[in-house]
Amino acid sequence: MNHRLRCIRLVVAACAIAGCRPASPPTRAWDPDSIPDAYARSAGALMWPGATRAFEVTPEGNLYNGAWALDMAPASDGVSAAPPRTVACEDRWCPVLRWTRHCGRVRWDFEAVALPEPTPGLFAARGFMSRGLAAQARMDDRRAEDAAIRGYPPEQIEQLLQRTRRPAERDPADLAGLLVSLRVRVHNGEERRLAARLDLAFRTGTEADPWLDGDSTRLVPIAAGWSSRAANDPVLGWSAAGDEGPSRRLAWELAPGGDAVADFVLPVYPTSSRLLARWARVPHERRVEEARSYWRREVERGTRYELGDPEVETALLAARVVLLSLRERRGRDWVPIGGPFHYRDVWLRDGARAMTALALSGYGSEARSMARSFLMFQWPHGPFMSQTGQLDGSGQALWAFDQVLSRPAPDPDVGRFADAALRAVGAIERQRATTRDEAGGRFPGMLPITDPHDNEKIKAQIVGNDAWSIAGYRSALRLLTAAHRIRDADSVRAQLARYTSDFRAALARTAQPDIPPSWQGGGIDWGNLVVGYPAAVLPANDARLDRLAHRYFVPIGGAGIGYCCDARYFHTYVAVDLGTWALLAREPATADSILAAELHWRTASGAASETFTQGALDFEANLPPHPTAAAALITLVRNQLVFDDGDTLQLTLGARDRWWRGARVTGAPTRWGDIDLAFHAKDGVAEWQWTPVSAWTELTLPPGFVRAGALPAGARPGADAATILVPPSAGRASVALAPAGGKP
Repeated sequence: MNHRLRCIRLVVAACAIAGCRPASPPTRAWDPDSIPDAYARSAGALMWPGATRAFEVTPEGNLYNGAWALDMAPASDGVSAAPPRTVACEDRWCPVLRWTRHCGRVRWDFEAVALPEPTPGLFAARGFMSRGLAAQARMDDRRAEDAAIRGYPPEQIEQLLQRTRRPAERDPADLAGLLVSLRVRVHNGEERRLAARLDLAFRTGTEADPWLDGDSTRLVPIAAGWSSRAANDPVLGWSAAGDEGPSRRLAWELAPGGDAVADFVLPVYPTSSRLLARWARVPHERRVEEARSYWRREVERGTRYELGDPEVETALLAARVVLLSLRERRGRDWVPIGGPFHYRDVWLRDGARAMTALALSGYGSEARSMARSFLMFQWPHGPFMSQTGQLDGSGQALWAFDQVLSRPAPDPDVGRFADAALRAVGAIERQRATTRDEAGGRFPGMLPITDPHDNEKIKAQIVGNDAWSIAGYRSALRLLTAAHRIRDADSVRAQLARYTSDFRAALARTAQPDIPPSWQGGGIDWGNLVVGYPAAVLPANDARLDRLAHRYFVPIGGAGIGYCCDARYFHTYVAVDLGTWALLAREPATADSILAAELHWRTASGAASETFTQGALDFEANLPPHPTAAAALITLVRNQLVFDDGDTLQLTLGARDRWWRGARVTGAPTRWGDIDLAFHAKDGVAEWQWTPVSAWTELTLPPGFVRAGALPAGARPGADAATILVPPSAGRASVALAPAGGKP
C-alpha cells in the first residue's frame, strides 16, 4: 500500500471515529474577531427563556454551567491553540455564538446555539399541571407563614423583617433545561500536511471556578460523560462516537487547505443519551436556523426603532434578547432573574427595571406576568422585600406595577395591584412614624436606619429608600385612580404631599449643597441618583440635582459611564437615570454622553457586565450579561424619543443629530395607547408625525436650534425656545428652525 493511500484511509478512519462530517460551508460567513468587545476578556452566554441554567462560553473558550465544565484543548503538531480573542453574537445581538482559536495558521472555529430541551406532549401537560400544583402548594405555605407572622406585634415584626430575605423559591417543577448544538471546524492554513487534535474533557465545577450553581437535584455523572450503555441513563453530552467516559480525543490528518468538522450536543442538566441522540439527528445548520429565526421573530414583535443608527438599533435588540432570556418560571408566572450565571436570584430593584423596560418595548404580556410574580414578595403587613434590609423594595415594586400595568391601557387586574399598593403605603407610613416620634432625631419622617448590605455601603437612613418610597406613593396613587378607588387615592395623595415636604425639609437639614447618599451624610452614591428620575421627588431644574450630577461625574471627567465606590470601578447602569434627568432638565448633551458610554461598554455579544475595573477592563467574576444594564439602555433610548411619565406626551426630548436625518418609532406603548412616531429635519424645517393622543404633546427641536417664525395652528410656545406644545388630537407639526446662537 503506498503512503498516499494509507494517509487517505487514516483520515477516513479518524473521521468515522470522531463523528466528523465532510467540510461544509458555514451557515453564514462572518468573523467573530471582527466584532468589537470593550473588555479585556470576552465571554458569551448560551441561554433561553425559562431555562433555569445556562452555559457560559468562558474567556478561555470552554463551556461551563456552574455544575460542570467542558474543557476543550485544540492543538496541531503539538502546539496548543491560544484562547479566543472574542466570543461574539451574530450581528452583535443574535445569539448565534462564535469564537475562534489559533495555533499558528491552523484555525479552530466554534459555533454554538441554545434551544429549549424538548418535552413530549404528555410530559408537557404533566409539567403544566405540576407547575400549577407547585404554585398552589407554594401559595398555601406562604399563607401559613403569613398567618404566623400576623401573630407578632407590628413593631417587633418591623425590626425582624429588616434582617430577613423573602426569596422567590424555585420548586423542582420549575426546573427547565436547554440543549446546545456545538460545531467545531478546523482549517489547515499551512502549505503542508498537519496533524490536528481536539481533547474534550468534562469536569465537575470547583471553588476555583467563577461560580457554582447548586440548583440541580441530580448528581453530575462525570464518569458517564459522553454516553452510556443504557439509553435512558443521564449523560453530559453527545457526539457520533459511542465511547464512554468523561474525556475524548478527536484526531485528524489535514491536507494543506483542508478542513474537518465535528458536531456535539450538550445539555445543561444531565440528560438521557437516547434523547440527545434523537435531538442530534437534526443537522447543526438547521439548529442554528431555528435559533436565529426564533430570536428574529421575538425581537421584531416589539417596538420598532428605525433611527439610521445601526449601533443603537442593534444594541436595543441585544438588550431585548437579554431581558427575554433572563426569565424563569415560578408556577405559572415568570420572574426576572439577575443574571444567567452566578447571579441567578430575584432582586426587586433589578426585576423592576427589567419588567419596565420590556413594557416600554412592547412586551406587555411578559412584563405583566413578571408583575404578578412580584406579589409574592409582599409581607402580610405590607412591605415588599426580597433582600435583607433593603427598604427601597416597596417603592420599586409599586413603581414597576404602575409602569407595567398602565401601558398601553390600565390592566383589567389593576385592582389587585391597587390593594397591594395601599398595604405597602400603610407599611411605609408606619415606618416613617417611628422616626417622627424619635427623640432628638434630625430627620423625622424619613425611613429608619438600616443596613442594606449593598450599594451605599453604610448603616444609616438611606436617601434612596425615601426617594423610591415617594416614587411608590405616586405609583400607588395612579393604580388606585385606575381602579376607581377615589377615596383611597385622595388619602395617598395627601400622604404623598406630606412625604415630599418632609423629604425636602430633611434635605435642608443636611446643610449639603446637593443630595447625599444617606441622611447622615456618609455612604456612596447610589439611591440618591434616582431623586430626579424616576423618583421625581424634586423638579428636574432643581439646583441640587445639577450639583449632584456635576459632583458625581467629576472623577471620570464628565458625563458617561457610572462608577461604584470610586472611579476605579466602573458600573454600567447606576448612573443611567441621570441621563433621563438631564433630558428633563434640558441638557440633552449629557444624556447623549451617557448613551455613548452605554453603547461603548458592551461585549461582542452586545451585552454588558454590571461592574468592571477601569484599568484592567476586567469584569472578573461579575460576568455579563446583566439585565439591569440592558434595561437601562432600553429605557434611556426610549425616553430620548418618547416620554410619558407626566401629564404631557414628550417627543424627541433627546434625539441625536443623526436621528434627525429621518427616524421612525413604531408601536411604542404609552399611557395614552400605542403610538407611532416619525420625524426629520431638512432645509431649516423640523417635521413630526405621530399617533394623536388625548393629552398635550411637547415637541423638542433638534439640538442647537430654536423655533423661528409662526407656530403650527393651535400650538403654544414651550418652556423654552427649543420646545413647542401641540394640542390634544393633533398628530402632525412643522416648525422653522434657527440656530440657537443666532448665527446662520
